[in-house]
Amino acid sequence: MVWSWIWPSVGPTPINQGLDSEMFDRVDYPYSETFVREAIQNSLDARLDPDEPVTIRFMFHEDKLAKGSRFLEKAVSYRETAGLGVPEEWYSDKIKWLTVEDSNTKGLLGDLGDRKGDFWGYWLNFGLSNKTGTGRGGRGIGRVTFLIASRMNTVLGITRRSTDHVVAACGMCVLKADQYDGEFKSTHSYLAANEHGSIYGLHSTQEFHSQFAEAFRVSPYTGEGALTGLSLVIPYPYEELDEDRILAAAIDHFAPAILNGLLVVEVGIDRLDQDSIAQVAPCVATRIKARPISEDVDRYLSLINAGLNGASHEIGLDAPNKDLVSTNRDHEDVVALRKIVLDGQAVSFRLTFPLRRNGTATRVGLTATVAPTPYGKSAIDRLFREGMSLPDVKTRRPVDLDLVLLVDEVPLAQYLNFCEGKAHLDLLESKEVSAKLEEAGFADGLRIKRLVKSLPDELRFLLTEESDEPDSSIFEGFFSIPEAEGDRKKARKHQQNEPEHSPGPDSSTVPPPNVSAVVVDTLADGFRLRANPDYQAFPVAVKASVAYADGSGKPSWSQFDFSPSDLRTTVENCTLEFTENRLHIENWNIESSVEVTGFDPRRELDSRIRTVSYASQD
Repeated sequence: MVWSWIWPSVGPTPINQGLDSEMFDRVDYPYSETFVREAIQNSLDARLDPDEPVTIRFMFHEDKLAKGSRFLEKAVSYRETAGLGVPEEWYSDKIKWLTVEDSNTKGLLGDLGDRKGDFWGYWLNFGLSNKTGTGRGGRGIGRVTFLIASRMNTVLGITRRSTDHVVAACGMCVLKADQYDGEFKSTHSYLAANEHGSIYGLHSTQEFHSQFAEAFRVSPYTGEGALTGLSLVIPYPYEELDEDRILAAAIDHFAPAILNGLLVVEVGIDRLDQDSIAQVAPCVATRIKARPISEDVDRYLSLINAGLNGASHEIGLDAPNKDLVSTNRDHEDVVALRKIVLDGQAVSFRLTFPLRRNGTATRVGLTATVAPTPYGKSAIDRLFREGMSLPDVKTRRPVDLDLVLLVDEVPLAQYLNFCEGKAHLDLLESKEVSAKLEEAGFADGLRIKRLVKSLPDELRFLLTEESDEPDSSIFEGFFSIPEAEGDRKKARKHQQNEPEHSPGPDSSTVPPPNVSAVVVDTLADGFRLRANPDYQAFPVAVKASVAYADGSGKPSWSQFDFSPSDLRTTVENCTLEFTENRLHIENWNIESSVEVTGFDPRRELDSRIRTVSYASQD
């Protein structure tokens, strides 16, 4: 028996084609990492017994198509109709698949008859989320990573729910919205029995569930005392998604959750838990993309363990926007911490500050572990929220200090969840974020976000000797640092003949001249430009040039060095014109980014960047 799929017609309903793949499959964070981040995040958010760890299992399978064909045949035929790719193995009667199963979780809850419930929200409502900031997600699109991981953009799932012990199964396959036989079809088809209003009637017989579990070797979720949870099936996963990469991503992004006993990850025959992580991590370290962690994973785990074991000191701020350095640098506790670090030892301490929500101020905090970076090594720099990393929250000047930040207190974790981007890699600043914070009752706006985002720089500054301190101008976009009188006079004289910086069309304030609209990240074979959240006069135009460094102050470019056609360019929320070695970017705003890779990794790049406000161009 071939089980039916439904490919609905959409009528006059608007459609949105695409999977936001550029957001979840980047050069610096490939889908093999975002896939693992999303899977583990979902399982941790669905934790059932708070006294037991969540276990998530990744298993690769390969077999003759046989039993699996009855669940995929209709989806394959729809993809062929839409002119989309089907893996060659299908025509050779072979199937490879990856299963992702969790236990000690609630399963996929929600009223099976309610389109806005969690169950149908998961399968149907991309870009909408029922999460309230209490979990690690909240944007409602991260699950597209499961579709991206499949070479036929398909995922199947079966769940047993903790609330009613009902077993429910569904599946979705990405297609192409277009006119077919006189009907305009949707972007997805679903493994279902029939259409039922705004949802689907599921295949709900015991026969279907038993055949599904047998065909894909997942938990049958039947019998007395059966576990609750969710099992996902990824047919024909990409070759890049393998056991070592999954283990590496779990260690890279969820080490605190594993080390404190909240999470167990099983991949093939390997079990990753708080007892085994120290033995498993070195075996897959070369697969970890973050070089500082890859080159010394034992040091990375030691820093996290130190933070989990508790803090020896506390630094308290009266308000989240107070100047951390000038207020606390000479405090006796800070001097003692700085001496420990200067003596070559690691130190863990708490940083606390008030957070106001719904009219009530609560003192919240995070744990910081700082240690000198060993000679010849790259500095480790990570922020974790409830055991999951936000790897783009990092310093611009490591100053030879390792730093791990752990945010585990619920109020602060909820606040930061609203500030995270769609892939949960960074803390963002936008009108949308401000509106979400206000709606959730947080009264401090973006000030706490700015404080947390600045901590990788600020805490290093706090614990570094005066002679080794980085340029204080990096803090002027957030902290008020007085200028020396002599410096002010020189700056005024130098700026007498310079044109006044004009604000953007929607801004009534002039940003400090030292705050650039662009932040530059160095990649292994290129660079990424992203918007500086501290800049206040978007949109602007950006002009940049790039050449291989040659030791001179102004290196020249040759067409034999590189050309735009040789490079890979990713553009988000702006317009790019790339000619020879010059980039001209229009409509640069808070959500913009440009990534260019493909340069010779053995040569150093020299980039020059200038921004021009639209008002000054008039």
